[in-house]
Amino acid sequence: MFVWPEISLLSIATVLLLLRALPYFRAYRPLFGGGGVLLLITALFPRTGNPFGQFLFSTTGGGPRLPRELFGIVWWILGAWLFKSLLDLVLRWTLFPDNDEPHARRLFADLASGLIYVLAFVGIVGTVFNEPVSTFLATSGVLAIVLGLALQNTIGDVIAGLAINIGRPFGAGDWITLADEVSGQVMQVNWRDTRLRTWSHDVVVIPNSLVSKAIVTNHSRPKGPHRCVIRLSVDLAVAPSRVIEALKAAATGSPDAVHGTIAQAYACAFSDSLVDYELAFVIDSFALTPGAKSEMLRRIADTFQGLDIRIGAPAMDVRIIRQGDLAVATGAPQSTGPSQPNES
Repeated sequence: MFVWPEISLLSIATVLLLLRALPYFRAYRPLFGGGGVLLLITALFPRTGNPFGQFLFSTTGGGPRLPRELFGIVWWILGAWLFKSLLDLVLRWTLFPDNDEPHARRLFADLASGLIYVLAFVGIVGTVFNEPVSTFLATSGVLAIVLGLALQNTIGDVIAGLAINIGRPFGAGDWITLADEVSGQVMQVNWRDTRLRTWSHDVVVIPNSLVSKAIVTNHSRPKGPHRCVIRLSVDLAVAPSRVIEALKAAATGSPDAVHGTIAQAYACAFSDSLVDYELAFVIDSFALTPGAKSEMLRRIADTFQGLDIRIGAPAMDVRIIRQGDLAVATGAPQSTGPSQPNES
């Protein structure tokens, strides 16, 4: 006779298998099916008070032993797979609810999967084959030390990748700049590296350890419009108020600026005989920066040419004067040749 634990497990397994057949739970069919099979195996596994399991997998009277071991191996592997799938589902519901960073979720899921399957292997060795686990753990510890020393750079990249995905300073789709050197859109953050797509559609692969140590500027956060700045210098002889008004006039009506925003122009600093200026205007996204700057520079150049304002220092005329021309200009006597001595 089945006792109440087996009856409860069989009832829950039946419910899960029936739910798996419903179209409404199509996305969760693997979980329901795996859970139902796991509970069914648990209910049929030979234990004291389980006559059906004792009949199928009895080791007395010359009965077969191999099926029982296979039964235990299947139970551990199926349990590990089910736990891994549930963990991936929890990550999708909690840390990655929008599913906009599948590579980051896969990084956590893969690390957890490796740990879960290692624990399942230890369980198989200890419970199915009844071998001492301590020997296996000692051997694994020595092997882990050797691998850790050989792969310390790779392990550093992996740990840095986990730190990046936990802190989440940037994610897939964000435009970032690393220490004012490399700029691009994040494609993915995997086990070892971070991959960026540049403006020229090249792929830059950067180890995660370098990314974690660099100063990262995220141009996509916070979400919303991006402030674009153009810097230029004008001769000090031109009144700053005139230059500022010209910059504002050039930015007025720009098709790339966000509707309803007003461009701001500033005089920032002196540089020898020049004054440095900044023109700040708002665009919809950082990805539009190259085209927006090009259009704004064209408008500034056209406006300044119309107002006769020169950008930068005025051109300098350098003239080379020969020695004879210099003497004529200063009124000094010219030397026509070597002097002759007077004859007495």
